[in-house]
Amino acid sequence: MPLYSYIVSYRSSTHAVQGRYSNFKGFAPQALAQIPDGALPGLTPVLRKDLARAWGEWEQMPELSRVWRTRFEVGDHEMVVYAVETRT
Repeated sequence: MPLYSYIVSYRSSTHAVQGRYSNFKGFAPQALAQIPDGALPGLTPVLRKDLARAWGEWEQMPELSRVWRTRFEVGDHEMVVYAVETRT
């Protein structure tokens, strides 16, 4: 299975997690569950529960190979997630 790196930006903070999944879309919420408490200020336990249903549409980044992005609202702030198929 491919290794995916997820780079998450929320309220001016970023965090990265990795995991081996069959595809980046369906397993993104599972990957984000690995984010340690406090790594993204403002992402409370209640808001974490909203992540499972808050996902937006993924788009491939222009001129980049194996890089996708999605944006959506969590609480009153935008969360941006990049998925990168990482070669090892």
